[in-house]
Parts: sequence; structure tokens; C-alpha cells
Amino acid sequence: MNRRQISRSCTLEAVAAWDNLFLAAAKARRGKSRRPDVEEWWLGREKHLCHLRETLLSGAYQPGGYRFFEIFEPKRRVIAAAPFADRVVHHALCNVLAAVLERRFIARSFSCQKDKGTMSARECCRRLTNRYAFVLKCDVRKFFPNIDQAILLERLAAFVPCPGVTELIRKIVASFRTGDDIAAPLFPNDDLAEAAARPRGLPIGNLTSQLWGNFYLDELDHWVTQAQRHGAYLRYTDDFLLFDDDKARLWELRAGIVEELARVRLKLAEPKSRLLATREGVPFCGFCFRPGLRPRILGATKRRFESRRYGLVRRREPLARLGVTIFSWYQFSREGNSVGLRRAYARWPLEPRLKRRQRKSARVVRGGSWNNDNPDNFLGSNRNNNTPDNRNDNNGFRCAGDVGVGFSPKAGTMGVMPGGHLLPGQSQEASLNAVPAPVNETGKDAARAVACNSTVERTSRPAFSHVKHQVTTVGHSTLSPNPER
Repeated sequence: MNRRQISRSCTLEAVAAWDNLFLAAAKARRGKSRRPDVEEWWLGREKHLCHLRETLLSGAYQPGGYRFFEIFEPKRRVIAAAPFADRVVHHALCNVLAAVLERRFIARSFSCQKDKGTMSARECCRRLTNRYAFVLKCDVRKFFPNIDQAILLERLAAFVPCPGVTELIRKIVASFRTGDDIAAPLFPNDDLAEAAARPRGLPIGNLTSQLWGNFYLDELDHWVTQAQRHGAYLRYTDDFLLFDDDKARLWELRAGIVEELARVRLKLAEPKSRLLATREGVPFCGFCFRPGLRPRILGATKRRFESRRYGLVRRREPLARLGVTIFSWYQFSREGNSVGLRRAYARWPLEPRLKRRQRKSARVVRGGSWNNDNPDNFLGSNRNNNTPDNRNDNNGFRCAGDVGVGFSPKAGTMGVMPGGHLLPGQSQEASLNAVPAPVNETGKDAARAVACNSTVERTSRPAFSHVKHQVTTVGHSTLSPNPER
């Protein structure tokens, strides 16, 4: 069918057809079949669909109220969830309206279209990144909350000749309005009261909002590709990229884009809209693209997945759901250079007490180790031996103990309470039981020898009591003040 025939097929009778309503109900139920309200509606679907058909054909249909909730990934958004019956109407309308609107979309307009999802958008971005030297990355500020409803209805009416469908679209659009918490964008010659009173916003959560959002920026796509003859362009909802080898050309296009967005009462997000060299990396759809290299996953994307997985484990979700989440991430990460990352995630345990692997708290400080008897600390023994080429100038190994606040790193002294007690405080270096290292031994051999000597001395002499002895520190070396020992 040609464009005129497709437009004529977009009628209210086609939207309220039985086949279309049953298909819309099946699509709306997908992934939500176990919810109580969906199960209740599905059990009496014949009765509910018959009621929907009658209300649609008679013009008595009225959208229900929304249920609002917030999400925080990837950023804070307010989601408006419509009742299940309204979602069925949304699917039924999009089944008919999508064929009319998508014929106008350019080839590089992605999102909410068959075979034109995030994977296709990333592949297009990879090809353009390998070809051009610079990219202009743009993002619309508060896109869905700032869509002007009057401009949207005017543009939709030009492509939908049926008055019944136009009235249905008007009711769905008017069922939501952005609150005063999001300031309305202001433009030159605007009246403050009139700008705030203009109805604006589409609910994030409706299927119709995604389709109408793509259509709202369709004029911008045609201005870039046809009026400006710039083909190195792609858009995913409100994020779009323009590639070129000339930076001045991209700056000129940016000035024109600002004017085109002002016609539909939108503005660019200034911090996110910038000009980059492709060799620096182009962030787009969760990946970072560079010329000649496979894309890499953004750090924020990895952190969101890790926090989501930890949350599932803490809530003790079933193992099947956890497996589905990991498998979806695995399929997503396969598009980039993530072999090592996927191997690391595959080694993660699945027990409820899931914590990140942390480094040992025992660290080898300069000139000493906190525990000379631990074989794991032998790796740092070369810095602690007693050879002349050792710059640390130690008289043996040192261990970290609890010393007082009177310890002065510059003076090399440590405060002692009356009676020989050390002042409580932070952990500093202090040799309470220094054992010299053999002169002819270095590295791990010296560490093992010191460990053996300290073990023999502990068995052959009484336990050291810090109450009867004081400790003095000379330079970097810590010695016992009792020479008789």
C-alpha cells in the first residue's frame, strides 16, 4: 500500500477490531502474566475486550489514573504506569498508527521500532566512529517532560485523517501533564505565565510515548539529512550524534539544531552536548566507541549491573531470576570487548552472602611487615633485610602495633604512660620484639630465617610483657631498652 492507503487504513474501526484487541491484550500481558491485576483481567478478557470495543466505537472511552513510582537507574525518573485496560488500548492504537508514522522516519532513527533497537544503533555508531575524526554528541534536556502537547497534536493530525483516532490520541495525551516541579523551558519573547500554563509532557511508561517521542523529533532528522545534506547522523530517542572531519561544520550544525529545537520548545542539555574527537571515545548506548577498536562497556554500566545483582542476592530472589539477569548481561556484553569481564563475572559465587573480594588488610609498610611469622608476608622481605645495599637502614623486621598519640614520626619517639603502658591510639610501626636478620641472607631466605629465630626465642624465654618494659626508637630502627634480654 502507498502512503495514502496506509493513512486511510488508520481508522477507529481498525483500532477496535477484535483481532487487533486480542493481539494488543497479548502484547500488554507479556512479562506481567503473574501480576494479580493482570491475572484478574485476563480471566475475564472476553468481557473486558467487549467493553473496550464498545467504549472506543462510541467515543465514551476515558483513560484511567496513573500509578507513579520512581526509578534510579540509570538516573532518577518518575514512571507513570497506566491501568492494564489502558495499556491494551495503547497497544491497539500503536498497532495501527505505527505503520503510518514509521514510514516517515529516516533509516538512522532508532528506538521503539522493529529491528532498530540498541544493537542496531550501536553498530551504526561503530561504523561512523571508524570513518570520521570528530563527533557532535547532543542530548535534549528533559525530553519527555517538556514535549509540548499542542505541537504534538497538530503534527499528528496532519498524518491521521480519521477524526475518531485523532480524538482518541487527544484523550491519551491530555491524561498526563508535567507538574510544576520541572520548570518549563523559556525562549525569547515568551511570557512567563503563558509558558508555565502550556500543557506539556508525555508519561514515561506508555508505549505511545515512545512512538510519539520519535515522531516529535522527526522534523529535526529531515532538517539534518535533507536540508543540510549531512548523512553522518543517527538518533536514539533524544540522543543523537553528528560525525564529520571538520569541526567548524559541526559547530554550524549545532547552532542550527538549537534553532530547530526552539521551534518545538526544546533545548539541548548543555553539559552533555559537546564536541569530541572520536579517538577520545564516543559514549553511546552503554558502550564507548573508538576508531579501529571494539567498543568497551562504560564503567557506569558495569556498576549498575553489579549493584542490581547484589540487590537481588540481598533480597534472596530465586536462583532462576538471578540466572536470567546474568544471562541478559552476558548477551549484552558480548557486543563489546568484554571477554575478561565476563570471565570475572562467571567466577562470582551465588551464595546469599555475596561480597566483593577485598585485599588483605595486612599491608607491608616501608621498612617493615606487620607479622614476621606469616609466610604470606615474605614477598616484602627483600626490603627488610640487613644487607648494606638496603636503603631502609633497618636492624631487622618491624611489626605494626597499637601505639599512643604521643608518637612522632619526625622525631621517631613514642609516648609511654607511667608504668610502661603504651598510649592507646592509631596503629603505627613499632618493634616490640625485633629480631635481626642474618647478614648473609637476603629476600625470602632472610625472612624465613628471622621467622625461625623468633620462634626459637619465644619458646626459650618468658613472654614479653609491655608493662615492665619501655620501648625507645632510634631513627628508623626500634630497639629494646633492656640489653640483658
